[in-house]
Amino acid sequence: MLPPFASTGHLPLGRYSVSFDEAEKMLVSAPEFEESSTRTELWDGLHDYLDPFLTLEDTYGDDLGGLPLIHGLWLGGSFVSAKLDPGNIDATVLVDTRAEHVVRGKPGSKWLTTAFQSRDRLKEKFGVSPLRIGYRPVAHIFEPDSFTPDERTYFTQRGVWDDWWQRCRLPDQDDRSPSEESAAPARGYLEVRL
Repeated sequence: MLPPFASTGHLPLGRYSVSFDEAEKMLVSAPEFEESSTRTELWDGLHDYLDPFLTLEDTYGDDLGGLPLIHGLWLGGSFVSAKLDPGNIDATVLVDTRAEHVVRGKPGSKWLTTAFQSRDRLKEKFGVSPLRIGYRPVAHIFEPDSFTPDERTYFTQRGVWDDWWQRCRLPDQDDRSPSEESAAPARGYLEVRL
């Protein structure tokens, strides 16, 4: 069971694992969003954005051997808040690099690049502002000296976006970029299971 939004309008600190249906119930069809003029359209846009990944998985299921293209989906920002009419859905998409490698070069696989090329264009078309993390399973997590460059990149990107989705931009400041002052965790975000 997910906690309610705190008095700040954000989830309490942490990453909360939910199914896609649970996320929809919480962020779109909950009674407090009944009057929203953007949430349903944005959620439909997220469906449309994710559909090409799922189509690739279905098309190349035999080649993928059960590997999903999307290992995880993190949702944060104003869509994961009590804001009635957010302007977009901020998403971090953890793309399984093993599955990506299998599908690359096959018909339809251009989406794996297009899906992250222009955040402004994707925001305009789908209402989604996506960021990519190349997921890779790493067995030796307690041996960072033996990480490959790709493994280091993965852990760095994962840590950066985990940190970012727990920050809040500081009010009343012209520069709203990440800063030492905004570094303290102040909100939670969702990990959506597909």
